[in-house]
Amino acid sequence: MKKVLLASTALILSAGFAAAEVTVAGDGRMGIIGFDNNTGDDLAFTSRIRISFAASGETDGGLTFGGSVRVDNYEQDQATNGTEGNVFVSGAFGKLSMGDVSGAAEAAVGDLSGVGLTGLGDENELTYLLNTSVAGQRPSARYEYSTGDITAYLSFDNPVGANEGYGVAVKYAPSNYSVSLGYENVDVAGVTFDHVILGGSAVFGGATVKAVYGNADNNVPGLDDDQYGLSLDYVFGATTVTAFGIKQFDGETDYGIGGRYDLGGGAALVGGVVRDNSNSIVFGDETRYDFGMSMTF
Repeated sequence: MKKVLLASTALILSAGFAAAEVTVAGDGRMGIIGFDNNTGDDLAFTSRIRISFAASGETDGGLTFGGSVRVDNYEQDQATNGTEGNVFVSGAFGKLSMGDVSGAAEAAVGDLSGVGLTGLGDENELTYLLNTSVAGQRPSARYEYSTGDITAYLSFDNPVGANEGYGVAVKYAPSNYSVSLGYENVDVAGVTFDHVILGGSAVFGGATVKAVYGNADNNVPGLDDDQYGLSLDYVFGATTVTAFGIKQFDGETDYGIGGRYDLGGGAALVGGVVRDNSNSIVFGDETRYDFGMSMTF
C-alpha cells in the first residue's frame, strides 16, 4: 500500500511539474572500528545508512534552480546536520547556494584525502573559519562564477548575534593540476580572526598528490598560527591506496594510511589506520583503525 501511494504521489508531482527532476541516492557501511590509547583499547561494530534527495528545475527564462537534503539514521548526525540541506539558483551569472554550504576558501581548497571506512576522526580535514557553527545558526550563502579553468568564490556566514564572517577564494584547475587560494575573516563577539590558505594538487599517471598550507591570525593561547599537510592517492586496477600527514593549528601532527578495493556495483572493501598525536592529558596519543564494506546506491 505504501509503495502504491508513493508511486501515485510521484505521478501527480511529475504531471504538475514536467520540467522538474527528483533523484534519490544513498550510501552505507558495515564493519568494525577500534582504538588504542592511554585508557586501553576497544573494538566495536560500526554501521550506517544515509539517503539523499536532490531536486532541480528550470524557469522559462533558462535559470536552473534546485536543492538537496540528506537523511541519516545516526542520532548524532540528526542532532547536527542530518536533516539540513541547501538550495541553489544558477545561470549565466554564476551560481548562488544557500543553506548548509561550505565557505569560499573550503570550496576552493578543500581537505586532504582521508582514509578508513568511517573517516577515523577525519584528521585529514583542514580547519576553516566559516560555517563551523552548530546547527540552527545557518543558512550560509556562497556565490561562485566559472570562466574557462578559473572559478571565483564569495561567501558569507549568516550573522548570529555578534558573530559574522566572509570569505573569498579563487581556483585555477586545468586538466591535470590545480592551484587554489582562499581568505576568510570572522568576527566573534568583537574579536577578529583572519585565515589565508593555499592548496595545490597534481595528477601523475595513477597518483594524485595534494598539498595545503594555511596561516591564521589566531592570537589564542595554545594555538599555532599555521596548519599544513600532504596527501597521496595511488590507483592500480581496482585498488586505491591513500596516505596523509597533517599538522593542525593545535600543534598536533596526525597521519594515516588506508586502502580501498572496488568490488563493483557500488560496493568496496575499505580499511585504514590513523595515528592521532593528541594533546589530551587523559587520552594521550591514539591509534584508530577500521575495516569493512562501503556501499553507494
